[in-house]
Amino acid sequence: MRRGLYQVVPVEHIGGEPPFDKFLLGRKLVSPYHFSHHSALEIHGVANATIFNTVYISSPKQFRRFSYGGIEYVWIRKRDPFGIQRSLWQDKEVYVSDREKTIIDCIDRVDLAGGFEEAFKSMISFPSVNLERLYAYLQRIGKKGLFHKIGFLLSLEDARKRWDVDQAFIFGLRKEVGEKVYYFATGKGRGKLVKEWNLIVPENLEAMMVHG
Repeated sequence: MRRGLYQVVPVEHIGGEPPFDKFLLGRKLVSPYHFSHHSALEIHGVANATIFNTVYISSPKQFRRFSYGGIEYVWIRKRDPFGIQRSLWQDKEVYVSDREKTIIDCIDRVDLAGGFEEAFKSMISFPSVNLERLYAYLQRIGKKGLFHKIGFLLSLEDARKRWDVDQAFIFGLRKEVGEKVYYFATGKGRGKLVKEWNLIVPENLEAMMVHG
């Protein structure tokens, strides 16, 4: 499969393309590791896209990006991994970011979550979110722009209703919003300003958020 990594090929697949699971392969690439971003959404069972050909693996240790069987494996640098849980995938144990860390990672890097539309439609499928844990993670990361972005996300009607977000929690996030304006899922010089969160978002945001 790659240097130092081999797959046992069943007799009936000799001469053809043997079956493999992208996440069971991914867990063998580096240690420690955890699946993150869109890969975490898939393992949690909430990904909107049924086919996604990139696997994101977070680790303090680097591995070279490579492709196998039409799947690309991408290393994401994580110097201080946290917010990780054990999950079962195909009856095997894998490590994956928990719900709250997955939301933060995807909001921080929507490009690694399939874009804003895919990220939102996937994340909103989480049946519940631990808001206290989410806030603690935001404080630990310490990136001011994330308070703007997560606050905006949680203030949306779909998120408020889905995750029982009360006004007190929204107010607590709003107190963290600074004067600097951040761009969210749009290029500089484009989009519309959401003054409450000092955030510039795509013009067609409402259409992108329609959850089927």
